[in-house]
Amino acid sequence: MKSKVLLAVAAALSLGACVAPDMDYDFERGSRHEHRHEHRYDNRYEENRRTSESRRLRTFSCENGLSVDVRNLNNDQLELRLDDKRAVLSSDVSGSGSRYTSNRGLFGKGAEWHEKNGEASFSFTDPYGNRVETSCSVR
Repeated sequence: MKSKVLLAVAAALSLGACVAPDMDYDFERGSRHEHRHEHRYDNRYEENRRTSESRRLRTFSCENGLSVDVRNLNNDQLELRLDDKRAVLSSDVSGSGSRYTSNRGLFGKGAEWHEKNGEASFSFTDPYGNRVETSCSVR
């Protein structure tokens, strides 16, 4: 009787080993996933990653003490936030870098944001009608 049970357990373990997936493991590179079918790479992941990176919020510190949050809304629009004020600027002609302008900036008057390599030139009209120009750097 014991030999029948032992034989049944041995057979089950042997069959279980045949069903186990064949998976290589490379300790230097980590595990590899192999299951004998192709993965089709269609660039959707890369496009989504680039889109989310371009829309991420960046904070700039300006020479005059302002802190400006900047976010790309799409290829043609940029959102600026300064304290509780918000403005959407549209892409404009630039000799170098990216330039965005709006007739209705942060305080209902004009604004311009010109950015290149993490540095920006920011100009706007304050609530008192004064033209403010400052340089900003990404934090």
